[in-house]
Amino acid sequence: MLVKKSKLAISLVMAFALGGCGGGGSSATVEKTAAVKPKPVAAKPDPVKKTTIALTGKVIDGYVSGATVWLDINGDGSLNEESEPSVVSTESGDYSFNFTQEQALCVPYSTMYVDVPVGAMDEDLGEVTEAYQMSFPPSIEVLTGEDIRNISPLTTVIWEQLSLQLQKSGNNNLSCDALKENIELLANLQSEITNVMQNLVAHYNLSTEQIYSDFIANNDSEAYDRAQAIVKGLKAAYKYKQELDAQFPDAEEVRAVIYQDTAKDDEYGFENAWYRDKVIFAGAEFFYEQVKLQNTDALDKIDFILTQLQSIDTPWGEESLNGKLRIRDDVYINADRTYRCSSIEKVSFENSNVLYSVDNTSPSVNFPTADECVSSNLDTPFERGFSISYTESGAFYQTDFAFREENADFQTLSNWVNVKDKAADLDTQDLVTVLAAMPYKFDDETSIDASFWRKYKTTDNVRISKTIEGQWVRDTRREDGTMLHECSDNGADWTACN
Repeated sequence: MLVKKSKLAISLVMAFALGGCGGGGSSATVEKTAAVKPKPVAAKPDPVKKTTIALTGKVIDGYVSGATVWLDINGDGSLNEESEPSVVSTESGDYSFNFTQEQALCVPYSTMYVDVPVGAMDEDLGEVTEAYQMSFPPSIEVLTGEDIRNISPLTTVIWEQLSLQLQKSGNNNLSCDALKENIELLANLQSEITNVMQNLVAHYNLSTEQIYSDFIANNDSEAYDRAQAIVKGLKAAYKYKQELDAQFPDAEEVRAVIYQDTAKDDEYGFENAWYRDKVIFAGAEFFYEQVKLQNTDALDKIDFILTQLQSIDTPWGEESLNGKLRIRDDVYINADRTYRCSSIEKVSFENSNVLYSVDNTSPSVNFPTADECVSSNLDTPFERGFSISYTESGAFYQTDFAFREENADFQTLSNWVNVKDKAADLDTQDLVTVLAAMPYKFDDETSIDASFWRKYKTTDNVRISKTIEGQWVRDTRREDGTMLHECSDNGADWTACN
């Protein structure tokens, strides 16, 4: 959220700010004298585009000088000094950018990080002895030259929460270009961001304005105290991530986040608990773990494992059809502190520019501990899904069907289960024939015995979806990058969604 110099500009649109924290970047080493005379490190200016657009703000824990502030344009969580602008904060935590026009176009869609190294100066606490990282979420609002970004532990928490949701849905490493051009992704982000902001406001009992403000200048002791508590998690997460980086040196991405969350407290029956999320992308493998930590003074010790997800992608079947197989094993804690686990397999391939996929989910099985949790095989799935996606006349279409045992098509393609070692035995043309006969076209009459279905149609700036319940949603990306969210019960008469 941006603060105009004349006044604080908080809008409903800005409730869907994105953010960044905890990912991949390494803090620069700053000499103790750097806090007095920082030497900015900036991307080389474009000699053709001489016009620049300013952005100023403060780095706040107390006010922090000697910290590196940078814009993550490519979304990889690491500072690229050749292509991403950076400066160093000075006295009173002040920093200032002069972006080229090209860079300014990416500011609304890029996370701004702050690497606070050992040796930086916190005007309240003195010299920093433990490195950590803070961030400010993208604003989805055009940069005007009158904007101010105060980067603090409070703004950092927005990204911590949101990034976890993005990673679990496979939308990690969002670059400026990928985000501003992807209408479907922007639409999906809307509900996630709204939920995150509501959760943070409820948990910390702070308004949206307090979260984005300079709480030191405002003498806001409540926001200041919250920020100091959050920094404990930031420092613990930074230290844990360094351990993970050493453990997984070849991983494309490693993230670690330590935080508090009212919604999780309610879900699991805890009070003011600390949670830690670990995410690792290493080649074809993905691992996600969420745990409850013991307490504020033991943020390196696990109390309970809450969730573990682990998947691997491998080629499958005919190479010419780009066949792929993903198998994911899930472990979740139960209310009685036992664990349930299940497996999901998804096989997909392309034929005549159409992507077909089948996924099977095994029944859940309960075990006393997470370590003992082993999924049952997929010979008798709990749920089966078919998906077809394609491009036609400049629009992207996708249809998803889900079937359970009570549905007539649950046994359709019954040999396409537990497919890991069946590539030589299964004929992809059989699957094409069956799926192509389903009412997958967006305008097809969809009278099919399914437990659920959903259809999408996406053009350059509009995504429309409809479901088995007769619910229609239309998301439109406006010229300024913000989203218009509308609902309908017939696809013709649209009103603002609740």
